[in-house]
Amino acid sequence: MSRVEDASDAQQAAIRYLNKQFGKDKVNDVSFSKAWYNTGAQRDIWEVEGDVMLKKGIFSKEARHFKLQIDPQTARVIAYET
Repeated sequence: MSRVEDASDAQQAAIRYLNKQFGKDKVNDVSFSKAWYNTGAQRDIWEVEGDVMLKKGIFSKEARHFKLQIDPQTARVIAYET
């Protein structure tokens, strides 16, 4: 994907990033609470916020909140907070 046109594209870019960050086999579930477009003085960005459920063992899981800033031109994450 080269451009982020809408919120669902931003969410897909976020899922790809989380799979790379934590490992595709560790990411169990991703739920989004917000996805919005911000215009800025220097650059425009998509912001995506939500929770990811990570597998930590056979029976244990860990929930983490995340907030990502995604470049709409390249679909790359330019800033993150987990």
